[in-house]
Amino acid sequence: MTPNAMADNFHTTRQSVSKHLRILAECELVKQEQKGREIYYSLQVEKMKEVDQWITQFRKIWETRFNQLDKVLSTIKKKR
Repeated sequence: MTPNAMADNFHTTRQSVSKHLRILAECELVKQEQKGREIYYSLQVEKMKEVDQWITQFRKIWETRFNQLDKVLSTIKKKR
């Protein structure tokens, strides 16, 4: 997609989308391809899988902590 098309989908400006795309391109999570006057961006699925694998190691820890927080908040709510 082009930055303009993405901006339309996210109800934001092209400039805002371009800033995010620049960071994602630096991290190699998206690929840029020049076609005429437009730049098209595509997701690098394999890189996203690497990010997901890295995050997975922390997911269980955070799920446990969020569950503990839910219990504490429920206890506080019941006391009121």
